[in-house]
Amino acid sequence: MSDFVDLELRRNRGWPWPEDSWGLTPMYGEEGWCRSCGVPKRPQCGSLILQGRGFGSVEGAWVPNWQFDAYCLERFLAEQAVAFGFALPLLPIEWHGQSPGDAMQIVAPTIGVAWFEPDELRARTIAKHGAAGARCDECGVWRWYPLLSEEMPPYRYVAMGDDVHVAGSPEWFGDGHKAFRQIIVRRGLAEMIVAASPRDFRIREIQR
Repeated sequence: MSDFVDLELRRNRGWPWPEDSWGLTPMYGEEGWCRSCGVPKRPQCGSLILQGRGFGSVEGAWVPNWQFDAYCLERFLAEQAVAFGFALPLLPIEWHGQSPGDAMQIVAPTIGVAWFEPDELRARTIAKHGAAGARCDECGVWRWYPLLSEEMPPYRYVAMGDDVHVAGSPEWFGDGHKAFRQIIVRRGLAEMIVAASPRDFRIREIQR
């Protein structure tokens, strides 16, 4: 993991559609996500649909509201990253309403069994929220309450194959209907994304 960094969000852009499913139904199917906590029950099988409103054009890279582990790239940037040798699992983004341009979503695979020591993560979430998290009564998934990048505990070593350039944590985070994983990115890819969208991202070294 020495070549991976945290691509820290500076802002979110855009909104998934439909709003009543936070965009999850097109991505996972009607029965593919938990209606109680928003955690997917299966790998993503469909395209993220974004609302066209608020986008004058598609530029650089961004993460939409609600879907905090869905990293989106304008098509040219995605193709450039692939041409530079970054192996990215990509799905085309679809648009509700007028399309502002072609874009792709990186579908980050979940890698490993645990990225963080549970006791350390529990101590930090309790210190911030007064509780560590909660288990969903419907699907049984445990979600840790969210922490900022600088508040996360050190990462355990997890073996990443040479063909993995973006990875999602096995741990889920969130509250209410918010559910997301931590995402880490190969340094070279992160530098390319930040250069294209400095208002959306910055690089933060991950603690080990």
